[in-house]
Amino acid sequence: MRTFLLGFLLGLLTLPLLAFAIAWYGLFSVHASASPSFLESSLAQLALSRAAARRAPHLQNPIPPTEENLMVGVKLFKNDCAGCHGTPYTPVQRPPILYPDAPNFALAPPDKPDYQLFWLVKGGIRYSGMFAWGGQFGKDASGRDVSDDRIWTVVTFLTHLRSLPPAVDVEWHKKSSD
Repeated sequence: MRTFLLGFLLGLLTLPLLAFAIAWYGLFSVHASASPSFLESSLAQLALSRAAARRAPHLQNPIPPTEENLMVGVKLFKNDCAGCHGTPYTPVQRPPILYPDAPNFALAPPDKPDYQLFWLVKGGIRYSGMFAWGGQFGKDASGRDVSDDRIWTVVTFLTHLRSLPPAVDVEWHKKSSD
């Protein structure tokens, strides 16, 4: 039993030391043009999902999914988010502008709950190019920060992307006039 326990502890120490040695000697690929390994991608997605599930406060979305709010959400998304997250007209194989590349929500809408999306957008995602939107939109005439309302409005749009009312869907699929 003692030999097994010693072997187990040695194994536990060897893996982190091996990873540290690989990093120390610069053997990990760090170029943005290199595709991440399956292990790297899997661990990053797992870390993101578990952090959001554990840390995001279970806030109630204050923006109801009315046609008017969803229309505002489309416009906010197109103005503030589409540059990285795309629209229905963003090519599938666009050149990467961020590393890792931002998900194209027109192709794969997010499947996280509202409160987790809000938490991720408000705080950003380290090492991804997704900056924190909390406090980015300034204050209204009364001095109140409107960032949370705008974030919730975009989250409401994203969580209803698969079931938009017809008028909102038309706006979503409309090409921009740039």
